[in-house]
Amino acid sequence: MKNKRSNEQNTDPWEVYRKADPYLGLGITFTVTILAFLFLGRWLDTKLGTEPWLMLLGAATGLTLGFVHMIYTLLGETDNNTDNDHSGE
Repeated sequence: MKNKRSNEQNTDPWEVYRKADPYLGLGITFTVTILAFLFLGRWLDTKLGTEPWLMLLGAATGLTLGFVHMIYTLLGETDNNTDNDHSGE
């Protein structure tokens, strides 16, 4: 009878990274999205004299888009899966 652990050691060590690949950049993407929209709003505030409203709106937009991207990635909805595409019928 083989030990389950010995089977796990015989697998490809890079397989773990291939499976984790879609999730490795989520934190960075989330942070960059928020900061990009925050600084865009801040820049627009200085140009239009509407401080701090566009900065707050930018931060909220970045937060929302970051969460939406994260949810779609975690649920696997970002794959352009055409298995259910019936346009060719």
